[in-house]
Amino acid sequence: MFELKRIGIVKRASAWLLDAILLAVLTTGFLFVISLICDYKGSEKLATEYYGQWEDFRDEYIPSVAAHYGYVYEEKEDGSIVITKDGEPAELEDVVEDLTGSEGKDEAVKEAYDAYLALPPADKVNAQYKLVYTKLFMMVSLSILFGYLILEFILPIIFKNGQTVGKKVFGICLVRSDCVKVTTLALFARTLLGKFAIETMFPVLLVFLFLFGGLGLLAIILFAAILLLNVILFFATKNRTPIHDILAGTVAADAKLQVIYRSAEELNEKKQEYYREKAEAEKEPWESQS
Repeated sequence: MFELKRIGIVKRASAWLLDAILLAVLTTGFLFVISLICDYKGSEKLATEYYGQWEDFRDEYIPSVAAHYGYVYEEKEDGSIVITKDGEPAELEDVVEDLTGSEGKDEAVKEAYDAYLALPPADKVNAQYKLVYTKLFMMVSLSILFGYLILEFILPIIFKNGQTVGKKVFGICLVRSDCVKVTTLALFARTLLGKFAIETMFPVLLVFLFLFGGLGLLAIILFAAILLLNVILFFATKNRTPIHDILAGTVAADAKLQVIYRSAEELNEKKQEYYREKAEAEKEPWESQS
C-alpha cells in the first residue's frame, strides 16, 4: 500500500525507445521551422560562396605565387596542401602575406594581387562561418528544448502522473520515492535540468566542440563519461533512477498497481489510519479471550 510498484526493464526500455522516436520527429520539425525563421540556408550559402572564392583563388594563383617567392607548393591525392620553404613547413597565409607585402610585383604576381583584393576579407569569411555554426547550435538547442517541453512536460501534465506517450502506452507512471504525486515544478526540473541540459545538451555541446572547436579526445571522453554515468546509476540504484530522476526525486512505477497520494499530508493520514486499524485488529483477539 505504501510501497513502490516497480516496472520491468523491458517496458521501461520500450517506453524510452518510443519517446526517443517521437522526440526525434518533434526535433526535426522544429529544426526545419527555426531554420526558415533564421534563414540558415542563406547564411550557409553565403559562407559556401566565400569559401569557393578563396578556393578558386588558391587553385588558380597560389602555385605560381608560391614558386615566385621560393615556396614549394604540393597538392596531395587526398586534396590536402603541403607548402614548404627552405625545407621548413609553411602555411598558405605565409604565401598570401608575401604576396601583399612585396614591392615591384611582376605581371603574374600583380594579377594575383588584384584577384586577392577582390576576395572577401579573411575575417569576414571567418565571421560568416562562425555565424553559421552559431545558428546551427542555436537551432539544434531550441529544437531539442521545444521537443522535450512538449513530450516530457506538457503531455505529462495533460496525461497526468508524469506519463509521456511512451509511458502511457506501456503502463508506466512517475511518482516521488514516497509514492506521492509528482509536482509540476519537479516535472519541469526533470525535463529542463535533467533531460535537456545535462543528459542531452551537454553531450551535444561536446559533439560541436569535437567537430568545430578542436576539443578532440577530451570531448569524446566526457561524452562517454556522461553516458556511462547514466547507465551505472540506472543499474546501481535501488529504484533504477538515472540523472534526471535523481534531480527531480522521481521514480518510474507501474501505473496499474501504484497507489499515488496527492500530498505528503494525505500519505501521513493514510499511514496513521492504516497502523491504527492494524493495532485495533491485533488487540481484538486478546479482548475476546478476556
